[in-house]
Amino acid sequence: MPIQKLSKDEIIFTSAQVFRKRGYNNTSMADLAEACGLTKGIFYHHFENKEELMKAVLHGVHLHFKVTLFALAYSDSLAPEEKLEKFLGKARKMFSKNDGGCLMANTALETLSTQPEFAPYLKEFFRDWIDALAAIYSARYQEDAARRIAEQTVQEFEGAVMFLRVFGDKRYMDEMLERATMRLAAGC
Repeated sequence: MPIQKLSKDEIIFTSAQVFRKRGYNNTSMADLAEACGLTKGIFYHHFENKEELMKAVLHGVHLHFKVTLFALAYSDSLAPEEKLEKFLGKARKMFSKNDGGCLMANTALETLSTQPEFAPYLKEFFRDWIDALAAIYSARYQEDAARRIAEQTVQEFEGAVMFLRVFGDKRYMDEMLERATMRLAAGC
């Protein structure tokens, strides 16, 4: 394979795809270098080790979600129902189209007991996701209730992603989205 010239961001993006499909522990630096079309030596020029690369991946994925998904929750031009519909619809598309499900949830389940250095990145991602949904639900609920509903919605969403992948049935996602929408309507 010819050696490619990739930016650090391109390496992070490609590595995220590999980690999502194979997991952190089942992915070697050689696997990542090959996916990027780089030699391991060039790879190590950008990242000291796999842990440093994974931190960069977690940070990059989080930033991507902040811009492309979480920001929808703070739009002043949409009604709460429209925000929730767009937010969850986009989240569904993002998680359903990617082979491997949610990189952040997968990484949390796989590494929190063995790689505690990833915990701050994972916590920050899930806090921002919960905060975004709480901002939507706060249009209909008190702050504490909105936050609890947001936490429940994120938990259900992650479970629906897992069941979608395990059973190959989009019904789990459809039902979760319906419950999230009903909770917003019930707060009126």
